[in-house]
Amino acid sequence: MSTTFDDLKKRGAQKISEETHIPIQYVKSILENKFDTFSKVQFMGFISILEREYKLSLEDLKKTGLEHFAEQNINQSESGLFVVPEKTKQNKLLYISIIVVVFLLVVIYSFSTKPDVEADDKLIDDEHIESVVEEISTTVDTNETKVEELNTTITTSQEVNSSKNPKIEASTVEKTFTVEPKSKVWFGYIDIDTNKKYQKITSKPVELDPNKDWLLLFGHGYIDMFINDKVQKFDSRNYVRFLYKNGTLKHISLKEFKRFNRGRKW
Repeated sequence: MSTTFDDLKKRGAQKISEETHIPIQYVKSILENKFDTFSKVQFMGFISILEREYKLSLEDLKKTGLEHFAEQNINQSESGLFVVPEKTKQNKLLYISIIVVVFLLVVIYSFSTKPDVEADDKLIDDEHIESVVEEISTTVDTNETKVEELNTTITTSQEVNSSKNPKIEASTVEKTFTVEPKSKVWFGYIDIDTNKKYQKITSKPVELDPNKDWLLLFGHGYIDMFINDKVQKFDSRNYVRFLYKNGTLKHISLKEFKRFNRGRKW
């Protein structure tokens, strides 16, 4: 005898959640025809899992859910990308302090080595010092940029010299791309070149081919992305979309997602 939706209700949300790994709150919402607790993408993914696991058709339920989402005209905001600045204002303050101290020492030394200079010439104009400090402050950012460019030049030069030295073997950095959810999440990913789609519910790390281009879609944004051992952290309760192309990850909107996915939301 085939399984029906009523049979699913008798089976109970707890047992279904254990068998399918769908979070129990979503199972309860599906059994009670409540669709406000998840997005359209999550709903379709969970329905697909239930149909596959229990070999039944939930077309009526699917139709009811789609009508609900159509009426709501969902236009959820997509946010949660947090970028942690690598530098703080402490560097700026340090540069200012060092330059001011050096300036004052030079002034004091210059007066101490000229005993014959008149008293009026020995006075330090406070306003002048303040203007110098202000000018120094405004140029610190430029100096920091120049320091970064110098460091980059030095690093590049070292790499070139290293490659020219026959005694040093160049190391090959292996590309990696790993998705690590912080909790169970529905995860859909699409190979852009072949348009082949994959989906799963998981709380474990997922390794993807770093040499391919991917479209990524998540039921929530509590995830970390590891690309060549560099981590990007995300934190959002809404579903999020990403484009991984040429080894670079980008957080994208629904409109951009559809453009790369031949006009489809999934």
